[in-house]
Amino acid sequence: MADNEILERMREITLAIKAGSEGVFRSVYRAEFNNLVHFVNSYTRNRLDSEDLVQETMLAIWKNRESLDPERNFRSYLYTIARNKSLNYLRDNANHLKSSSLQESETLINSLALSSPSVEEEINALDLQSFIDRVYLSLPEKVVNTFRMSRQDGFTYNEIAEKLGITVKVVEYHISITLKALRLKLGSSYNNNAVQTVRK
Repeated sequence: MADNEILERMREITLAIKAGSEGVFRSVYRAEFNNLVHFVNSYTRNRLDSEDLVQETMLAIWKNRESLDPERNFRSYLYTIARNKSLNYLRDNANHLKSSSLQESETLINSLALSSPSVEEEINALDLQSFIDRVYLSLPEKVVNTFRMSRQDGFTYNEIAEKLGITVKVVEYHISITLKALRLKLGSSYNNNAVQTVRK
């Protein structure tokens, strides 16, 4: 689907919710809930509280639906609210700390807010990781484990071979299988920059 088609689809969704369509709102809720929880949890590091914050986010969208701007990227708006609630959560929880560390916590939270990439970048990264995770599910566990040790943990092929009790040739084969699967499946959904991101 082309970018302009996606934007038009988002606009239609925004207009429907703005008009009070509970069906469209429930569809968005179901489609985005898990992604939003994962997104919020990257801030809070608390799964249960993250789920509560996502529910609060969706409730805020519904309560203020009449003020939605159909020309604004609805998904970006949704994640912006979720991020703001996450930062508020961190500030609220900082109040439970000893006063001597409260200012330090505030400084850390404000730094997090300022240094965080744009919501659009965070959404794109989240989407890409979700896609990669689905590719992993289609591959044998030992193959994925080898790839993660190389790309995520930074082990050399020799170190992986030694740790897993396999040859370097097998390590190379596992890496090759994973990259091939990612290229094939990412090729239809992401541009070459996404593939380069996976390789890093």
